[in-house]
Amino acid sequence: MAHAGSTGCLTEGRRYIRKTSLAPLIAVSTSELRTKDWVVPTPQGEPAQAEMALGVKYLKAIEQAGGLPVVVPPLEAAGVRALLQRVSGLCLSGGPDLDPVCYQQRRHELLGPTWRELDEFELALVRAADELRLPVLAICRGIQVLNVARGGTLHQHLPAVMGEAIPHRQAEPGHVPTHWVTLTGPSRLRGILGCRRTRVNSFHHQAVAEPGVGLRVTGRASDGTIESLEAEDRDFAIGVQWHAECLVDRERHLGLFRAFVQAARSFEQTGATLLRAA
Repeated sequence: MAHAGSTGCLTEGRRYIRKTSLAPLIAVSTSELRTKDWVVPTPQGEPAQAEMALGVKYLKAIEQAGGLPVVVPPLEAAGVRALLQRVSGLCLSGGPDLDPVCYQQRRHELLGPTWRELDEFELALVRAADELRLPVLAICRGIQVLNVARGGTLHQHLPAVMGEAIPHRQAEPGHVPTHWVTLTGPSRLRGILGCRRTRVNSFHHQAVAEPGVGLRVTGRASDGTIESLEAEDRDFAIGVQWHAECLVDRERHLGLFRAFVQAARSFEQTGATLLRAA
């Protein structure tokens, strides 16, 4: 029985919950594995063991935009859908190279370290988010996962394809933008950023090659590198190759997170957050 004043209601054994006054809960993937050999133990700490790592800036950017981030480690595939049914948005973070077996290619000699367990988990996340029509913001590695999940391919080592006219692995800190991206339009991303060109940071050596099914290229660097994608069949599924979470001191990049959080809030308010009654 629903308590007086609650916003939930029971209908055919299900409970629809609207949290119109609360920040939407957003899952953030944890993509970097640190083996125990890389962990330096302290006398006061736990023994060295494998650890997951995630930059705090992703979480701060979502929080600043009005969302409530929750960090998600790699899980068994069976738990993916159950997880996503409890959140209102998915942010895919940066991390290691994807194993090219995921898109039926041989390994390039300069491919970095890969982690198949992580690849399989994040690909399952994207596919489940598509089924649930969950808002998605995919950053750096995230745009590559979004693309591969929809059947697209990657350039495994960008300098071998595009040359080195643009340093896509910059030496400057993350808050420093180093090259331009031209936005094609009309697109949701161009509308959010409110410009035709924007300066971005760059910390990658892989990039989208062939876009996946239903994905449209919405931004390129001057050397032709694909810098942004969005799904044509979804209300909000955007991928950017730059680390937007490091640029939220600039209004337009903070605006990307605000638009994402607003999409998550709208998703929640339409009754898409659905929990079975206990």
